Amino acid sequence: MTPLLSICIPAYERPDFLKRLLDSIAQQVFKDFEVIITDDSVSRDNEELLFNTPYKFSIHYQRNARPLGTPLNWMEGIKHASGHWIKIMHDDDYFTDKYALENFAAQLDEGADILFSGYYSYDERTQTKKNKTISLSAFQSIKRDPYRLFSDNLIGPPSVVLFRKSMQELYDSKLKWLVDLEAYVRMMRRYSCRYITQPLVTMSYNDSQVTNSCFREPSVEIPEALYYYKKHGQATFRTIISYDGWWRLIRNLTIRSEGQLKEYADGQSVPSFLVRIVRFQQRISPAVLGVGIFSKILMGISYQFNR
Repeated sequence: MTPLLSICIPAYERPDFLKRLLDSIAQQVFKDFEVIITDDSVSRDNEELLFNTPYKFSIHYQRNARPLGTPLNWMEGIKHASGHWIKIMHDDDYFTDKYALENFAAQLDEGADILFSGYYSYDERTQTKKNKTISLSAFQSIKRDPYRLFSDNLIGPPSVVLFRKSMQELYDSKLKWLVDLEAYVRMMRRYSCRYITQPLVTMSYNDSQVTNSCFREPSVEIPEALYYYKKHGQATFRTIISYDGWWRLIRNLTIRSEGQLKEYADGQSVPSFLVRIVRFQQRISPAVLGVGIFSKILMGISYQFNR
């Protein structure tokens, strides 16, 4: 019998986190699902976990012949899924409580192609949890202009998303840092979506995350931002909110010259608006740019000259 949901778990060398996620799945009161685990691990620790822990739900486990990485391992799981709906769960994230899947499933008859939920962020080092759920009005603003996510990804990680398997707008394998954000832009432009204002998922912040190797790394962030611009064009900086994302990209990576920008562009052409941001910031000391209120005012001036 075809399950309603397929929970796809891209795993990698984190058996303790994987066990926490599987335990949270085992607690769900909603049972019409299957679990697909595609494992990039070199070790067999995850296999041993599954062998030694007899979970009472269907698990399809595949140890990849070679590591696929992000996001190819996500899509490998989707390829093996038989459910009508896809729920990607990173192996270090988990369901907040036993009613999480039930709350997702309760929204499936409302006609949407995509469901997003609120989430908690959990810092593994400090063991502190923050509610990152946004309001419905904030979500409606994002739906009207999904490009504003480049300034601040208020939606969250892929673990907060449930989507129809029939959808064609999947994750772009050329991206790592912006992979979820760019997919959300395409999804929202093409499909209907709803937001559940409950933190149904808890997202882990830990030292083993892929994004840690990308954060504040200009050799990653600059090429991906340029690729994002190439795919989506001028809409990516049309509003002051999305423009602020580009402004902070240049500021936070301390790009102080056109030559430096082109060096990190990895052969891609650099749009003129981004060159003008660099030229504008060149005339301002980093100390001033580092003061939030001053940076916002200067960004607004730059936006008016760059429209």
